Amino acid sequence: MVYLRDMRPQGTPQQLHKRRKQAIKLLKAGKIPASVARAVSASRSSVTRWWQVFKRDGWTGLCAQPIPGRPPRLSAKQKHQLERDLLKGPLAAGYQTDLWTLRRVTRLIKKRFRISYHPGHVWRILGALGWSCQKPERRATQRDEAAIAHWKRYVWPQIRYQAARLGAHLIFLDESGFLLIPNVKRTWAPVGRTPVIRYCFKHQKLSAISALAVSPKRQHVALYLQFRRRSFKGPDVKRFLQDLLRHVRGPIVLLWDSGRIHHYHDVKAWCQAHPRLQVEVFPGYAPELNPAEYVWCQSDSAVANSVPEELDDLKTLLVATKRRLLRSQDLLWSCIYASDLPWK
Repeated sequence: MVYLRDMRPQGTPQQLHKRRKQAIKLLKAGKIPASVARAVSASRSSVTRWWQVFKRDGWTGLCAQPIPGRPPRLSAKQKHQLERDLLKGPLAAGYQTDLWTLRRVTRLIKKRFRISYHPGHVWRILGALGWSCQKPERRATQRDEAAIAHWKRYVWPQIRYQAARLGAHLIFLDESGFLLIPNVKRTWAPVGRTPVIRYCFKHQKLSAISALAVSPKRQHVALYLQFRRRSFKGPDVKRFLQDLLRHVRGPIVLLWDSGRIHHYHDVKAWCQAHPRLQVEVFPGYAPELNPAEYVWCQSDSAVANSVPEELDDLKTLLVATKRRLLRSQDLLWSCIYASDLPWK
C-alpha cells in the first residue's frame, strides 16, 4: 500500500477523529504500529505521531483542528443580516425586476457592509446561506393568500372528513391545452453549440380534461382523461361528468376551480340533479392546490423537445403518457403529493 504524505485523507473531521481514537485504542491494547496502520488504513509514521500527541495532550490532542486560512470578510452576524435583506426581495432593494443576480447581490453587500466582492465569489456566500439558483413559480396578483390559507387549514379538512364519512371518492378535475409548438427542456450538448429544435409553426392545439379519483377504502388512484381538437365548453364538461359517474360508483366529492365553463347553466343544473355528486370549489388563482394540474406537468415533461407535425402526432405522445400514468400508482400519487394540499 502506498501512502502520499502530503495528501489529506478522505473523510469528515469526525470520521478522521474516530480513526485516530481507534488507532490509540489498538496501541494501548498492545498492537504494534505497523499492524495498527494497516487496520486503520494509515501510514505507520502517522500512527506514531498520533501516539506521541496522545501521550502529551491526551484524548483532546486527537480532536480535529481548525483549518488555517484567511478569515471570512463577512461575519456570521453580517451574513444573517444579508439573508434578511435578500428575503425582502430585489424590489425592496430598488430594482425594477424580482430577480437576484450575483452582480446585484455583490452591489447589495457593498452598499450594506462596505465590503467589495467579485460576483464570481458571491455564489459561495449564497451557498453557505443555503441558497440556490431556482426558477420562480408564477403566482397571480389577484390571489387572496389569507383566503387560500384559511381554505387549506379549515375547509379542506372538512371536505376530507365529509368524504370519509360518506365513503365517497375524492375527484380532482381540471382542463388544459397542448400546442403543436413544443415546450423546451434542458438537454446535453457540446459546449458553445446550442441545440436547435425545428418545429411546425402552427397555432393548433389539443384540449384536454382530466380527473384524478381517489377511492375511499383502498386509496386507489384512477385517472380519467379525454382529448378534443377544440376548446372544451360547458356541454363537453357535462358529458365528461356523465361518463365519470358511469365509471365511479357511490358518492363523489368533486373539486375543481371556479372556471367559467364550470358555471355553465346546464352544468350546474346537471350537478344539482345528481345528489350523489357533491361539488366543492378551490380558492381563486390557486392552481397549486389541484392535483390534476400535475397530470399536465407529467404530460408536458413527456412531450418536451418533441416535433409533432400534426395533432394526431401530438395526441399519440399524450396517449402514451396517459398509459404510463395508468400503469403506475406511484406516478398518480406523485401528482397528489406534488400539490399543496395538506394530504398526509
